[in-house]
Order: sequence, then structure tokens, then C-alpha cells
Amino acid sequence: MTEQEKLVDFHLDKRKKKGCFLRLVNLFWMPFLIFLGSVAAYMGYISLRMEIHSVIMIGMIFLIYLFFMKHNAYYAACKFKRRHGLLGVELEKYIDKNLLEIGGVHKANAPFDAFIKNFSASLRNDNFASVAGAVFPTLGILGTFISIALTMPDFSSQDSAQLEKEISQLLGGVGTAFYVSIYGIFLSLWWIFFEKKGMSEFERSVRSIRENTRHFFWTREEIEQVHFTQSLKNFDNLNELFSKISSNEFIDNIQHSLEQRLNLFDSIIHHEQNAFQKSSKHFDNIARLSEKSMEVSNQLFDSYENIRLKMEEVVKSLETSQKLLRLVNQELTLKEENLSSVTRSLNSHIEKLTNALDNINADNVKELYGAILQNIEIMKSETTKIGYAYNKHLENFDEAYSNKLRTSLELIDSETAKIIRELSTLRDIK
Repeated sequence: MTEQEKLVDFHLDKRKKKGCFLRLVNLFWMPFLIFLGSVAAYMGYISLRMEIHSVIMIGMIFLIYLFFMKHNAYYAACKFKRRHGLLGVELEKYIDKNLLEIGGVHKANAPFDAFIKNFSASLRNDNFASVAGAVFPTLGILGTFISIALTMPDFSSQDSAQLEKEISQLLGGVGTAFYVSIYGIFLSLWWIFFEKKGMSEFERSVRSIRENTRHFFWTREEIEQVHFTQSLKNFDNLNELFSKISSNEFIDNIQHSLEQRLNLFDSIIHHEQNAFQKSSKHFDNIARLSEKSMEVSNQLFDSYENIRLKMEEVVKSLETSQKLLRLVNQELTLKEENLSSVTRSLNSHIEKLTNALDNINADNVKELYGAILQNIEIMKSETTKIGYAYNKHLENFDEAYSNKLRTSLELIDSETAKIIRELSTLRDIK
């Protein structure tokens, strides 16, 4: 919105920038001089009768005027011009916020007056400005009546001379009291003059800004014109469309398109039926395969269960063999104890033989020889028994353990071969 801001600045920069303080001086100097004149008249510098109460009333009205003075349009118009930079920025935001595109043209669809009203609302208080022109005359009349009330004699004199004196005092007070009303009326005229002057200047500035920024805002006439032009274009397009629709070529094309669509629709239905049949067959095959898979799974589960039972039997057989070995071990331990006892007996006989050798003779030798032979025979018989029993137990244990182990391994091999055959069958089915 740079172009818009330049247009606003171009309008406001043509005038020489002056401070707004001079506007306040223009509003201030004449009422202040009149107030000084009333003070000078009261002090005798001017040959004009002026009472103190009139001076006080005029001073009070002047103070009230000073309060209202900054709300005059003459001063507000100057403040409006001084804010031209802020005006350009705010106007740019206002236009960007309300942009509307019509027919490829972008403009703000918002009233310019609403923006100016919102922007100038902070320049002054419109309520004070609207009542100021009526307040000053009213205050002047009020001050006049107060002055008359203050100078009103009680008319209690009995002689005519004193009564004439009181009447002349009343007339003199009334004469000075009317100065307050005159001052109030003057302030009203002074206020209204500068108010109208400031409003004219403000309206002229606003009118110039409106003219410079007109092309950024949609007007009602432009919107209606664009709408009418667009409606004409749409009407022409409709006429062209209706002419095309009413032509035989268009109708033939529609019929041809409908026939193609019907053929396409029939083809789609046919393909969907074929797809549905194939899907049904595929689902049936899947169901059969699922049933076979369940059967094979059940068979595998049974085979695994049989293997588990056979393994339990093998474990039990091993436990039985362990118990048998424990018994053999115990029996061998007993045989070893018997052999130890025989050995101890032989040792005792040897000791006896040694003792007998000391007293050896033929009878003793014969007796000793017979005892030795007897002991040797006993040892041979006991050793033979122990060896035979040990070998027998070992042969029985080896044969039983080998048979059980062979049977268990053959059972495991058969179950494993059966599982492999079932897995091969399942793979062929897939």
C-alpha cells in the first residue's frame, strides 16, 4: 500500500507545517483581552463602570472557556493534519483488512467515512464540543442574575431620597451585570466561528484524502457496474451453453456417451461376477487347505505325544536299569565282604602255620597240609561263585539294557520317519 501512503502524504505536505499551539493562541487572545479589559475597568484604567462581582463572573466563565478550548474543531483540525503519518499507516491497515476481489480487481469493501470517524474520535471530545456553544450564553445569563441578586437593595427606606439612591444603585448593578451576559454571548460567537472554521478545514482535508484514495475503495456504483457486467457475461455464457445444448451434435454426443457408459457398466458387472466366482473358488480351496492343515497338525500333535510317551518309557527303563545296577553293586559289595572274611581266615591259618612251624613234626605237617588244602579249596569255590554271579549279573544287565535301548531307538526312528512323511505330504498339498 505504498502508493496509497504517498497520495496521503502528497495532499498534506503541500501546506506549510505549523505547530498547533498557534491555534490555541488564536482561540485564547480575544477572550483574554476582554477579561483584562474588565479588570482594567474595575481598577479605573478604563472609563467604564465595572463591579467586582461582574469581574469575578467574567473570570469564572473565562476559566470554563479555557477548559473547552482544546475541544474546538479549529484546534482538532490542526491535530488531524499533524497526524498524517499515522493516518497513512492506519488507512493502509484498514484497506488491507477489508480487501475484496471483484473481477480480478482488489479494493477495500468498507466505507471511508467510518475510518475517518474512528480515526478522528480521539482528536477531541465531541460531547463537550457540541454543548460549548450553548454553555457560554447560559453561564453569562446566570452570572447576570447572580450579579443582580448581589446588588439588589432591600428597599427598606422610608424617604424618597433614600429610595431614589437605592433605585440608582440597583440600576447601576444591573448595568454592570449585563456585561457578564455580553461576555458569555461573545464567547459563544467566538467558539462557533472557530468551530465552523475548523470543521470546514477538517472536511476539506477529508474530502481531499477521499479523492486521492478513491481508487482504493469500492463504491456502490462500481460494485453494481461490475455485477451488471459479470451478469451480462454470465448471460452470454448461458446463451452459448443453451445453444450448444440444443444442438443435435450435443444430443448425439450425449447419447453416444450414455451408450459407452452403459457398455462400460455392463463390462464392470461382468468382471465383478468373474472376480466373485474366482474369489469363491479361491476361498473354497483355502478352506480345504485349512482343513487338511488342521488334520496334519492334529496328526503331528499325536506323533509328538507318542514320542513323548516313548521317551518317558525309555526314562523309566533307564531308572529301572539304574536300580538294577545299584542292586548288583550291593551284591558285589557283599561278595567282597565275604572274600575279605575268607582272606582274614587264610591269614589266621597262615599265622597258625607259622606258629606250628616252630613245633614242626610229621603229624603236624600232615595236619597242616590237610588244613591248607582245605582252605585253598574253600577259597577256590568262593572265588568261582563270586565270579560266576558277577558275570551272570553283568550279562543279564547288558542284555536287558541293550534290548530296551534298541526298542526305544527303533520306536523313535519310526515316529521320526512318520513325521517326515506327514511334513512331505503337507508340502505337496500346498
